[in-house]
Amino acid sequence: MSRALDKDTTATIKSGNLQVAYDDLVKALFSSTTSELLEIEILGKSHALPAGSNVLVDGNGIAFPKSTVLQGFIVARQILFKYLPNLQERPQEVRNAAAVVLLMDPEHITAANARKRVIELYRLRPVEELRAELMRELWWVDSMLTARLYRHTKSPTLWGHRRWVLQVCQSVGMPYDMQRDLTTVILVAAERHARNYYAWLHLRWVVLNLQSKTSDSGGGIAEGFDGSKLLSTVKTWCLRHQDDTAGFSFLLFCLVEHPEALTGGESSIENKSSICKALLDLAVSFKWTNESVWAFLRALVASGVTEEQRIAFFESIKVLAEARFGNAKAQSTLQAARDWCLANEMGVTRG
Repeated sequence: MSRALDKDTTATIKSGNLQVAYDDLVKALFSSTTSELLEIEILGKSHALPAGSNVLVDGNGIAFPKSTVLQGFIVARQILFKYLPNLQERPQEVRNAAAVVLLMDPEHITAANARKRVIELYRLRPVEELRAELMRELWWVDSMLTARLYRHTKSPTLWGHRRWVLQVCQSVGMPYDMQRDLTTVILVAAERHARNYYAWLHLRWVVLNLQSKTSDSGGGIAEGFDGSKLLSTVKTWCLRHQDDTAGFSFLLFCLVEHPEALTGGESSIENKSSICKALLDLAVSFKWTNESVWAFLRALVASGVTEEQRIAFFESIKVLAEARFGNAKAQSTLQAARDWCLANEMGVTRG
């Protein structure tokens, strides 16, 4: 959400009831009775709300004009700094105020840390209450990260907060569904903000730090984890988003850098060759010559695939070079992929 203000927005802020705007935002953010993530978006000037209304609510969808967020932010900031020094007296007020502040500014470190401090208070309560609070916090931060708000989906502060929450979940032995995380959070954020490296880096951290570890109570946090299913889901997503270098970077991480994290290291050449074939077929069929695809393919082939796929890689380059004759950028990309692969092949034994 841009912080630039036009004259109309400034006038609306001055004329509105700030406290009412804040109360309406808090109610909309935290009154949902379902476990579905919120669908949050900003209304444009062409979608004016009825007089006296600040927020539009429809099921799990909420929308509001930019002026409402700004009005709520002014009140929220006052509440946050008023009660933060004595957090234990008004934890819910601080939690709600921090949420509205972060709705306006997803990089507000004080607000993010205030929500962490509220969770820390629950560590002094029965573990069931802590787990319930952690579930609420994940629901909230996931709603922020998948919102139709450009800065939120790629906010390092919000992704860092989510990682911290997952670490606390791990410490109390809460089960973790990585496949659900992938489809309802990571891929949604990646869809709404192209080349979302923060989302994919978060998934790398999850793969390396959660799926293989156990909690203090001895139970694995990612029970029933299916690495092959996750890999298949990511592959399908990448094939549908061939310009997204961040997605391909994660796929390469799975196949080349840390195959043991998802597949146990078994049949890694077969896994790589299968994905190589699928991508080469599409690249030739649709005449893809974008750098994201060929940077991925050259690294994949150089890391070791079957001889059949290695030959197919170089043949595909010839076919596309002929099809894209006269296109200097395409020729350069294909030639660079060929040369890089030849210079960096690892000499892995191929079947």
